[in-house]
Amino acid sequence: MRAFSMCLIAAILLLAGCNTTHTVTVEPIEVKKLEIEMNINVKVDKQLDDFFDFEDEFEEGGE
Repeated sequence: MRAFSMCLIAAILLLAGCNTTHTVTVEPIEVKKLEIEMNINVKVDKQLDDFFDFEDEFEEGGE
């Protein structure tokens, strides 16, 4: 009888611990304007490659 009452008390304590409540608050999402500034120097890079092409020709032609 004593073991039964101990198991009953343990079961009551375990079940009491299973009673949980959770509250979640959701705030509105704020969307802000995003500005991205990129500098693309493709034209300058192409001009530099064209300018230094003579080095490649020089290396191919001799030492």
